Amino acid sequence: MTQARVEKWFVSNGWKVFPFQTSAWKHYNEGFNGIVNAPTGSGKTYSLMIPILESIEKGKGLQAIWITPIRALSKEILQSTEKAVAGLGIDVKVAIRTGDTSTKDKTKLKKSPPDILITTPETIHLLLAQKGYATYFKNVKAIVMDEWHELMGSKRGVQIELALSRLKTIAPRLRIWGISATIGNMDESLQVLLGNWQETKPKVIIKSEIKKKYIVKSVFPDELETLPWTGHLGIRLIDKINGQHRMGGDGNASLIKQG
Repeated sequence: MTQARVEKWFVSNGWKVFPFQTSAWKHYNEGFNGIVNAPTGSGKTYSLMIPILESIEKGKGLQAIWITPIRALSKEILQSTEKAVAGLGIDVKVAIRTGDTSTKDKTKLKKSPPDILITTPETIHLLLAQKGYATYFKNVKAIVMDEWHELMGSKRGVQIELALSRLKTIAPRLRIWGISATIGNMDESLQVLLGNWQETKPKVIIKSEIKKKYIVKSVFPDELETLPWTGHLGIRLIDKINGQHRMGGDGNASLIKQG
């Protein structure tokens, strides 16, 4: 897969390729670990998912793990990934495993692992506790920690640090990346993410220069005589919000589509 092909696909969707994305593609392909920091809706997912898709080798089992602390976000990541797989014509199997996954599907994913697994911190530990886990994870070459700011300093963050310390000894080609829109202490965040790799592995912090514009508007019903005192007011304003506050033509609408 060439960058020109990816850029053509971006254009076909009405998107723009940003410098932070091309920087992430380049550094990932060169074997770096790191953190991508960019605003929500600017294409953070594709900054790492694109080179991961490009690196998948058929018949090697599980090769990439995308961890999200927000279970509902896993479906959005799956949709974005499947869109890229279809649009770029890549033969890659992607699946979700969370606490909501049925026993039947869990068994299927264990016997026939996907190329890319989207999951949660808790599920990673369950997989590491299963018989034959070293074989299951041995070909993993990428782990992406989405919303890293949500995990740092928490019990779930410690779970991830422990899981990563074990996976480092199992998967010799492993690269570790974090993604965040709001994280501030980038150097410390990367240090916690990489652990004992901080001084020994190539690493990079990729920060977007995109400046988002925020416009705050107050919305009121057309008639103010009978304002309800409960949450019913929000229901009455749904049509007004949908009609007046859609994304405009400033480019942000196309950014949100990238995931």
